Amino acid sequence: MKNNKIKKLIKNSVIDLLNNTISEKKVKKIAAGHAIKTHFIPIKYRIFGGLLQSLNIQFGNFIEVLIHNVVEQEKYLEIISDVSNKKNVALSITEASDSIIDRFITNRQTNNNDKLNNKFKQLLNSIIKNQKSDNNLITTKHDIDVLFKDTRDNVFYYVEVKYNDDHDTGKFVDINRKFIKTYAGLVKKLNIQNISELKPILYYFNRKIMKGNIYVPEKKYIYRGEKLFDEFFEIKYSDLDDCLQGVSEDKEIVKIFDNLYKKIRYNN
Repeated sequence: MKNNKIKKLIKNSVIDLLNNTISEKKVKKIAAGHAIKTHFIPIKYRIFGGLLQSLNIQFGNFIEVLIHNVVEQEKYLEIISDVSNKKNVALSITEASDSIIDRFITNRQTNNNDKLNNKFKQLLNSIIKNQKSDNNLITTKHDIDVLFKDTRDNVFYYVEVKYNDDHDTGKFVDINRKFIKTYAGLVKKLNIQNISELKPILYYFNRKIMKGNIYVPEKKYIYRGEKLFDEFFEIKYSDLDDCLQGVSEDKEIVKIFDNLYKKIRYNN
């Protein structure tokens, strides 16, 4: 994939994020919050700063959108468009599946020195068995980062995307619990019959490893940096990384920020 195509892909992902984050509704909400606060910093700068802070927080979401858009470019990969990169998707899991996932998380916290690969495989097989039932269903909302099918072998891949492996202990547990429960919900939605039909992947865009994962096997189900790209994508991770370094100086992106600042400056 040529660099100009990569740059266009990145820019489109950035613009999608900007349009979602700096909408008129978002600006008004931030402005209303600051209007009732007494502060020595002029309100227009506080509003602009609030939007920049929101964008910084949303950078992880940008990586999600980017990976989703990369998948869409691939010839043999098919995005499951009704749920991929969607928020608050209703998924159902049985009470039995819910219980075994919670027990698995608790057991790993108290006894994490045994065979994780075997335990995790047993968990996935148990989930698939339990999800075939329509009794005692629990329906909750889930955010699906990326869901696609490789049309060459008809295998589905659910990818939970994180920018960096730097979450605190409490959130780290929640991430893994959510990851497994979302997988369970997708098993039912996609009518998965065996473990080979749907693979869950916890993906970190950066290669950094902060701590070992005691819940999900590292080699098979956790991908970092270029591994996802090497396995599935024509686009190279190194090319994408290089282009990301320069996106902040793109004239169109800079103009969006300039116009946003002018709008806030002269309307307040």
